[in-house]
Amino acid sequence: MKNFFFRTITLVVLALFAISCGNAPSNVLTGVKVETQTINNDIWMSFAADLNLGAMQFGSISVPVLHPRGQTPIGQLDLTSGLGGVNQLKISVNVSELADVQTASTTLPNGNMVPLIANNQVIAVNVGKGARIYLALSEKVTAIGVAVPISAFDSIGRSLPGLNFFPIVNTGDVIGTAGVFTGMNPGQNGIAVVADVSKVVNLGKLLNSSAPAMMAIQAEEAQNYLKLDYRSQSGSSAQKAKLDQMIFDLHKKRAVLKMR
Repeated sequence: MKNFFFRTITLVVLALFAISCGNAPSNVLTGVKVETQTINNDIWMSFAADLNLGAMQFGSISVPVLHPRGQTPIGQLDLTSGLGGVNQLKISVNVSELADVQTASTTLPNGNMVPLIANNQVIAVNVGKGARIYLALSEKVTAIGVAVPISAFDSIGRSLPGLNFFPIVNTGDVIGTAGVFTGMNPGQNGIAVVADVSKVVNLGKLLNSSAPAMMAIQAEEAQNYLKLDYRSQSGSSAQKAKLDQMIFDLHKKRAVLKMR
C-alpha cells in the first residue's frame, strides 16, 4: 500500500536572476512539488523544482544516486528542459536506504554554507558529476536541498569566486530559495535549490514509525538542535550587478546549462 503526501507550491523569487539591463525573467523558482511514498516498507521522497531560466535551458540528463557505501542505486537526479524556458530539477531517493549514513556538517561544492541548512548536522549524498543532495530531518523539520555544478557558470566563478546568492522566500507553507554559488575552480559553480517543506511533509515522524533504528535515533536527536537559517545570502551590490550582467549574457546566448 502506498501513502502519498503531496502538495504543489508556487514560489516566486523576485531577486534571483533579476536582470537590471535586460528582459530576462526574474521569477526563477516557479514551482515545488514534494512527495513521499512507501514502497515495500521503504520510504521514497521526491523533490521537483520548476525553474524559469529565460532563454537558457538545462541540458537534459539523468544521473543515478548511489549509496555512499557500496554504490547501490538508491534514486535518481533528473534535469529536464521544457517549453517557454521552464526547466525542472528533480531528485528521488530511497530515504530508508540512508538509515546507516551518519549525519554531519556539510557545504555547497564551493565550500560555502548551504542556504537554510547552514551548520546543521544533515545527511549529505554526493551524486555523479559533482552534484549533492542535502537532507535535514527531525520530528518537526524536513528540509531538502540539491546543488548542481553547471559548466557554463565556471566563467562566472573565475570573475566572482566564493559567491553565494540565495534570496529566501516565504510562501506560507514552504520557505525556499534558488540561487547561484561560485568558486574559482571548475565544478564549484552552479545552481542550488533548498526548501523547508516541514508543513508539507513530516518525514521525521514517518521514519520513526517505519525506518531502521539509526535514522529514527538521529532524527530524534536532531529535534533539540536543528534550527534552520532563514537569512538570505548575497554579495555586495557591485558583485550582484556583475552577476546580473554575466547571467544576462548567457541568457542572450541561449546557453545550455550542462552538468559538469
